[in-house]
Amino acid sequence: MAALLITAAGMLDAFTYVGYGGVFANAMTGNIVLLVVRLAKGEIPGSLPFAAPIIAYLCGVAVAHALKEKPLRNLVPSPARLSLGLEIVFLIVFAFQPKSVPNMLVVTGIAFVAALQATAFTRLGEFAYTSVTTSSNLRRFAGATMAWLAFGKGHESRREALFFLCLCVCFIGGALLGAISTLVFGHAAVWLPVALLSVALGLCLPWT
Repeated sequence: MAALLITAAGMLDAFTYVGYGGVFANAMTGNIVLLVVRLAKGEIPGSLPFAAPIIAYLCGVAVAHALKEKPLRNLVPSPARLSLGLEIVFLIVFAFQPKSVPNMLVVTGIAFVAALQATAFTRLGEFAYTSVTTSSNLRRFAGATMAWLAFGKGHESRREALFFLCLCVCFIGGALLGAISTLVFGHAAVWLPVALLSVALGLCLPWT
């Protein structure tokens, strides 16, 4: 589940960066840095493409938290499944849109649904992780590896190190595949993360 989610996130970041104006869909840290650089250069209009997804991401986080609180909590039995389903539906709708859709609209929409996913999927077992970016996961991998190899912390540290290594490798692989597929297939490359997210949704459905 975690590997599928973060691989799709890497794909979407590369997809929007390569194909839609050099803006990230998930990595708000990168967008904030690029926004501040534009502002420092006095390029006010040039900063808008980076500000819009940041605002959309904040709105997505707010909506995801609202789904967990009353009265919506009583109406939505599984906010995580709903969030993932909304992300898939948005990407499918986008896939059928013409290539002339404005860059800002594409990235802003993906940032919003990515925030829903990031807020809904934050833990797998005993491990808290990030399902849309890799910085925090990379830090956890480095810390667990040191605990395992340098300080002899044993089996649990080894499991943690391998788990976060898997997430980091999946994000990198997703970003690489997303960049290549966007360069080759353009707009149609969005079907790759749709496929991965759909499998992830299938895994978290309550099959009986």
